[in-house]
Amino acid sequence: MAITKEQWIEVEKHLAGFFGSVIFKYGEFEITVTRGRVSESKTSLVVYVDDVIKGGWYSKDNERPSCIPDVWRKRTRARYTAKSIKDAEKVWGKRRAKKEFPELYEVTEYHTCDFTTAKSLVRQYKKLEGLELIKIGGQSYDDYIKV
Repeated sequence: MAITKEQWIEVEKHLAGFFGSVIFKYGEFEITVTRGRVSESKTSLVVYVDDVIKGGWYSKDNERPSCIPDVWRKRTRARYTAKSIKDAEKVWGKRRAKKEFPELYEVTEYHTCDFTTAKSLVRQYKKLEGLELIKIGGQSYDDYIKV
């Protein structure tokens, strides 16, 4: 069953709170989203797949669940800083710099298990086909609304 607009609003409101937790079903995987501490004064939303996060999942070489690219946050990072690129272009010119350093403008893409805001998580998850809402705050959606 698809998640309704009202349910998404409740999910976002609950995850924006301090002790938010939501459980989804995505294909054969159970996706748990909870608020966790990143540092002493900073929290973020952490996404668990079947109640587990394994360090090997961060590397594309290791075996990881097929849902990771869909449910984790996609991040990108340039191989070289803007200052380094500018310096190389100044020394060799744009064409020669690109010839000498073919990876000068490359961007690395990777996935992380945390989201900084509930709004960004909901925006990404709304696009997923076949996502089902199981629980909000440890209760089914109907029980959560009654309270």
